[in-house]
Amino acid sequence: MSASRDHDADMDAEGGSGVSGGRIERAMNVLGRVLQYEVSVGALIEVALWLVIPYLAIGFVWAALHSEETQRIQARLEKVFPTGADVAALGLTAVLWPASIQIADACPPN
Repeated sequence: MSASRDHDADMDAEGGSGVSGGRIERAMNVLGRVLQYEVSVGALIEVALWLVIPYLAIGFVWAALHSEETQRIQARLEKVFPTGADVAALGLTAVLWPASIQIADACPPN
């Protein structure tokens, strides 16, 4: 009989088990505590810069190692604006390096 009462006590209001409901409640409590921390805008900008630096470093290395893709993007950009297309292609390849594989394939050499 006590096992039945324990089981009934573990049941939540929606009829689910108390174990999964307890896990969700604990997770929501942890999430609530994390979201209560106050963070300054300056700290968010600093975190963004620390994340951007290695991303751009990888991008410039990728652009240097895959110059043929950069040249294809440059050829496409020269049609839009001829001045500075080489710098724009390098910057675009470095910034969009994860997607530049598909972008370069979409830019046929003309």
